[in-house]
Amino acid sequence: MWFSGPFRQLPLEERDKMPAMPEMRVKRHAPIREQVASILRDAIVDMRLAPGQLVVERQLCEMTMASRPSVREALRQLEAEGLVESQNGRGTFVTVVSADIARDVYQVRAELEGLAVQLFTERADDSLRAEVRGAVARIADAVTGSGETIAILTAKNELYDLLFRGASNPVLHQTVKALQRRVNQLRELTLRQPGRPAQSLDEIQRMAAAIEARDPLVARAAAVHHVEQAGRTVHRALDQERATASED
Repeated sequence: MWFSGPFRQLPLEERDKMPAMPEMRVKRHAPIREQVASILRDAIVDMRLAPGQLVVERQLCEMTMASRPSVREALRQLEAEGLVESQNGRGTFVTVVSADIARDVYQVRAELEGLAVQLFTERADDSLRAEVRGAVARIADAVTGSGETIAILTAKNELYDLLFRGASNPVLHQTVKALQRRVNQLRELTLRQPGRPAQSLDEIQRMAAAIEARDPLVARAAAVHHVEQAGRTVHRALDQERATASED
């Protein structure tokens, strides 16, 4: 059966003659817009661009040395990821995460990370387990050493990357990547709360102990508990910020 219109099936002899399409050729270097998006994404995650901050295209062009079309494409990409939002007549702003969005994010995160840790415990080889031990040790060093939020986030991201790789479920890994940037933005908020870094470290060490014991269900429960505690911390922090804003 033949289809009409631009997407109709072509006979074999015609398909063989089709010219290469420029827009489908492999790009040897990352497009400028992707590089700009990566720069801005990192700035949002580590709070150099704060929630609610106006993002001015002209300034971004000057900072990144990129063209205005490239900056606009990058901002559209970040808007699709939920990291910035356009407000008609006002411009583009770094997204302010609401309590409702935070709740939804942590509900999904708890299920995904719990499953990942369970699968890692069941499937990971000894080499990956050793890497996880090293990552947990680096988190401990970051918490008890400098205590800097960025250092802790970097170490935690390394741990979770190992856990999702060791879970050996590509669909799960792809799904969590879409959520990870929003999670990092909220993680930064939780780790700024007094006492939370030490509490987070204790929860992670309990999860790691269950992984070492090769108990997948206990490991999953520990991972879910860790995320739920982080979610509660986020809600308290957002409530405090809202209360402070109303006083001002």
